Amino acid sequence: MFERLLLSCALLFASGCAMGGSWRTESTHPEGAAFPINEITFDQGKYTATGLFSAQGDYSGDRRTTTGEYSFNGATLKLKPSGGPELFYKTARRLDGKLSMTFKLPNQDKSVTAVLAPVKPAS
Repeated sequence: MFERLLLSCALLFASGCAMGGSWRTESTHPEGAAFPINEITFDQGKYTATGLFSAQGDYSGDRRTTTGEYSFNGATLKLKPSGGPELFYKTARRLDGKLSMTFKLPNQDKSVTAVLAPVKPAS
């Protein structure tokens, strides 16, 4: 039984974390820090995100929507917004099913980590 559990966990991690669907930022660390994404939807290599940052990764304070392409290699999520540079996030799927994403602020030695929860479809 224990071997099956280990095998299941190994297969889950080997397949990478599923990025499909919609995710909403639930918390940030440091607490209250601005994170580029408030909500994001991944669909077949394309994404749509809302947040308080521009497509260039600069904090604007205004709610914006960006679209573009994404790729994920199991540890790093790369977003390529239309009209902006590629943005990189260290990303991990937590045991509770949520995503942990860390973004290094441009031209700074600081980073912000957010926990994103899956958005349940309206029924």
